[in-house]
Amino acid sequence: MVNKRGKNQGPSRKAPTTTPDWQAAVRRRTRFYVLVAFLLAVLFGVLVFQFFSRQQRYAPGEKISAVFTRQKIEIGTALTTDKIEVREVPKGAVPESHFNFEEQAVGKVTLYPLVKGEIVIPEKLTGGKGGAVAQRCPSETWCVRVPVKWFIAAPPDLSEGDRIEIASVLPGKSMENAGFIATEVQVVALPVDEDTPAYIFAVDDQEALSLLYARSNEYQMLVLLRPAGG
Repeated sequence: MVNKRGKNQGPSRKAPTTTPDWQAAVRRRTRFYVLVAFLLAVLFGVLVFQFFSRQQRYAPGEKISAVFTRQKIEIGTALTTDKIEVREVPKGAVPESHFNFEEQAVGKVTLYPLVKGEIVIPEKLTGGKGGAVAQRCPSETWCVRVPVKWFIAAPPDLSEGDRIEIASVLPGKSMENAGFIATEVQVVALPVDEDTPAYIFAVDDQEALSLLYARSNEYQMLVLLRPAGG
């Protein structure tokens, strides 16, 4: 071909183009989707296995023997056959620690009050080591009996398990001079004797000595109840 200027011009060339390798892209996406599907299948299988395992463990209709109270039972009561009974209940309705036969619970003493129809568990009974108070005294603490008359004012309406603090001051001194002598006190038992009512408190060794020192030196003591969660 001759152009207007008389010069030869070779055949026109097009700019090179790149064709996407769609097949390779499909293969990559396919592998990705297969991997995701496999992982989802494994996860689904694990969830199904756990579901049926639980269903098998607590199968509807599967029952087990457990010991229940026939009546309300006060703290410190020795269990007898007229106070308890065996019932057949669904396995999933009872805790793992329970009695299957009356003979396992008869003769043991209650550490806590039991209501009528309550399932009897070992944690609420004496275990044969020490008395009822010793069984209920938290580990690494000492249980002391503190008469109500030791306090200059009646303690608030306490319940077992409450956390309290005890402050003291010398007689005749201003309350500005008061100080805490026990700050990690737990109420273990409430007064039961009307003639000489007394609390059972769980304290550490230093707090026990502080209470003894305050009492022997005629300090005036006051109970302060901590708020729930405080």
